[in-house]
Amino acid sequence: MISAARSLVRLSCTTAGSFTRHRSTRLCLKAPVGARLFSSASGGGGAMDGGLFTSESTHSATTSEGVKLVYSDFGEKDSKEVLLLLPGALGFAESDFTPQCSDLKSDFRVLAVDPRGYGRSQPPQRDFPVDFLRRDARDAATVAEHALGPGGGRVTVCGWSDGANSAVILAGERPDLAKRLVMWGGNPRITQTDRDLYLAASDTSKWSPRMAAPLLKMYGAEVLQTLWTAWVEGIEKIYADTPDGDICSAEAKKIACPVLLLHGDKDPMVPGFQPEEFKKLITAPLQYHNYPDGKHNIHLRYATEVNNLIRKFCADHPVA
Repeated sequence: MISAARSLVRLSCTTAGSFTRHRSTRLCLKAPVGARLFSSASGGGGAMDGGLFTSESTHSATTSEGVKLVYSDFGEKDSKEVLLLLPGALGFAESDFTPQCSDLKSDFRVLAVDPRGYGRSQPPQRDFPVDFLRRDARDAATVAEHALGPGGGRVTVCGWSDGANSAVILAGERPDLAKRLVMWGGNPRITQTDRDLYLAASDTSKWSPRMAAPLLKMYGAEVLQTLWTAWVEGIEKIYADTPDGDICSAEAKKIACPVLLLHGDKDPMVPGFQPEEFKKLITAPLQYHNYPDGKHNIHLRYATEVNNLIRKFCADHPVA
């Protein structure tokens, strides 16, 4: 497990409810403000499903650095249609994609990744260098290649939140591996508005109990807070060290495969201008679907509808 020794982000804000860039490039948090990030409607949380995520569905791949990556593998192994699911920050297959794994395995082979340092892919201790989202993309490619084997074909990459950004990077950099892209909850760059939203979510004890439950079960309260604080610091590194806080704009421009972009209009973590920016950057065929009352976890709150959209999108865009 990840050590809980990391201290909380330094406090030195100039105004309540906002933060500014300082020479230290740290987030300046003033009195954490609790935000209800996720809908508490039925299906709004990533419930742990011990009956689905069994030892039989659990596999692992090893990176060139010797890092063990655990993933779940569902559906027919010889299926020509494979979904590669990339979870959000701190998330893992069971916390983030239970409704997708349980339903979509009837029509697809489903590979659901636990990113390094998250979920079952521990050790190593999770860290957040400035390229951590690119590293997650490379790790996801390693999982896909391990699961499919030599000449195993291409996958439909599906990413949520951090996973959406890594999915964009993977699709842009590896057209030989990604044949479609489904994404929601991502952002091509970090703005001051985004930083203010992260401030509002800085205290994990104020997160929606339904959404926090699987993370608390995996990490415990202290490590969950420590992980989230470290994630925020990692995002701040990107904001400070890359032009315009860029995450994946260059890769978005390189995407050549069909794209399905989803967005919850009431997402408290992703302002509406972010999916609009993706629309401008991506020149490949793109289908957009929004949920007027959706928050950050639209694939959980609207699981059946999202799953069916993925089915239709893949059927409407046949790709070898």
